[in-house]
Amino acid sequence: MSLEFGVVVPTWGAFGDAQKIRRLILRAEELGYASVWVGDHLLLPDYAVHLSPANWYEAMACCLVGLGWTTRLRFGTDVLVAPYRDPRLLAKMAATADQLSGGRLTLGLGVGFLEGELRALGTDPAQRGAITDEVLAVMRRLFESEGAVGFEGRHVRFDPVHFAPKPLQRPLPLWVGGNGRRGLRRAALLGDGWHPLFPSAEQYAEGRAFILKLRAEHAIRGPFRFSYSCPETRIVDDPVRIPTGTGYAGRDSLPPDYAYAPPPPVDASGRPLFIGTAEQVEADLHRIEAAGVEHVVLRFWAGDPAAGIDDSIDQMERFAARVRPAFDARA
Repeated sequence: MSLEFGVVVPTWGAFGDAQKIRRLILRAEELGYASVWVGDHLLLPDYAVHLSPANWYEAMACCLVGLGWTTRLRFGTDVLVAPYRDPRLLAKMAATADQLSGGRLTLGLGVGFLEGELRALGTDPAQRGAITDEVLAVMRRLFESEGAVGFEGRHVRFDPVHFAPKPLQRPLPLWVGGNGRRGLRRAALLGDGWHPLFPSAEQYAEGRAFILKLRAEHAIRGPFRFSYSCPETRIVDDPVRIPTGTGYAGRDSLPPDYAYAPPPPVDASGRPLFIGTAEQVEADLHRIEAAGVEHVVLRFWAGDPAAGIDDSIDQMERFAARVRPAFDARA
């Protein structure tokens, strides 16, 4: 199986505009990408708005409308913050969308990181991991059980009820984000896939081996996908113009919440991976493919929504023309 490529469509800041979002989604489908992915914030605390403007379009709504705009694209969340949502309502929305779209939804789910946002939504940040575990467990139970089903957890409880319709996909993919050991365990035991934020190839291979070992120990069978959420992805014509730094500037001065994001990986020369000539980016992708990655979500928006929609579309086109054919030829 060849690598499968999706693309993040930013839905905030300068891209927080219905026409821009529609244009990016439709162009991704025209260019033959496998999927579109959207991020998740609901309420931004004051201390974070200089890093991320507050005008985020809600992730599930973007997926639902995008599914209606398109005929082939799969839509996913990169990643949905599980503690923000009631798992019963989320399960109903996801199952409905999956049925109406012909089975084109993937839910990426994670614990979240922005403590001010978690508190504003009634969640103790210290409990976000435990809540996420219950969200995943509830959704799996509703999707997979027949007849009346209830749940008795610390954070979610309900008496037996009937849940229908079930998702068209069996299972509807629940891909778990997270780079740490707890995230790996969560993905292995409660998920259908692992979708971490740009680990190195070595870290990815180690995480993949841990997940497979844990699933074997617990006799968990069924499909499982190994995905990868990329940092900034950029095809350049002149290697001299490759930027020397990516990610948030001045990491040391960031609010403590933002320590969740690892530094973007670099090669031995210090070049940010996935930024370079078409040949360099292709080699970077072969490296993570060798580590066991099966699905890649690319960010063509240069980490800065102010870069503009035309720049993002240009990068989508460059990748589709210059890099992806090397992988499509093996499909």
